[in-house]
Amino acid sequence: MAETVERRKPRKGPVKAVGYVDHGGGAVRYSVEGWSWFVAGRRRDALRRMRRNCGKDHKPRLVDEYLRDDADIAYSGEDVSTSLDKGIDHFKIAPFQHLRYDCVPKGAAEPPAVSTSAPAFLVVPPQGAAPDISTSPAAVEISTAAMIPDISTPTETAP
Repeated sequence: MAETVERRKPRKGPVKAVGYVDHGGGAVRYSVEGWSWFVAGRRRDALRRMRRNCGKDHKPRLVDEYLRDDADIAYSGEDVSTSLDKGIDHFKIAPFQHLRYDCVPKGAAEPPAVSTSAPAFLVVPPQGAAPDISTSPAAVEISTAAMIPDISTPTETAP
């Protein structure tokens, strides 16, 4: 089973024309230890919990997903106080998949996917060579030449 870590239900404003003040969101986690089909069931349960939290007017949209080693303990309730009495040594450290999500209105346009990773390399045509459009992209060479002209050598100036 998945576990709800944080939950913000969608909240309507005081006036109907305002609509929703907060669309809601939250975070869930599930253990990734065990058989793959069992982990897939935990993920389905996590997605189901996300949909249930967002309600019938909204749908969940994943904001962040990451894997982290956590202690296998409850986040809230009476289980926390009974676990703390036993000490911290009895907790099992295990990998958990965390899913952070926001609730968005159904039918709303999805934001464009943007990659924040740096490009692996920069393709620059060799200096002095005019780019040939007729060649295939595989024929383009990678240049390590400086993009800024060398200004250390004196140049002639007009009188």
